[in-house]
Amino acid sequence: MKDSLRVGLAYIAGSIINKKRYSSLIDQSQNKTYQMSGCFDLGNIDVQNHGEGSKIVGMMSGGDITFFHSVENVSISLRLNGTDFKGHDNGSGKDFTGSVNGKSVKIYDLGEYKNFYYDLGAETFP
Repeated sequence: MKDSLRVGLAYIAGSIINKKRYSSLIDQSQNKTYQMSGCFDLGNIDVQNHGEGSKIVGMMSGGDITFFHSVENVSISLRLNGTDFKGHDNGSGKDFTGSVNGKSVKIYDLGEYKNFYYDLGAETFP
């Protein structure tokens, strides 16, 4: 999975599981902070990664989520189970698993066989 897809995935999973919105996401492996914003109303996902200029749009129904990344032109599907999630990257054809623990998000990428760690930034309010 490409880095930009993992960043979007971590932000979306963390925001939905925590039921909060955040202003940024820190990618621990790259020591890089991304300015982000997101709206998760009425089953719709609308996220902007201001740092890379990408938009992520999607839908959620119960624990099932599908979203599309505008820059990478790839869709991701995932299923939430409490604070854990698993899914499929349709670009690489590989699966992933992950979990959210407070403001920390871990993604295990089965395409690269390793963990990636992210921290959600400050909460934003509508």
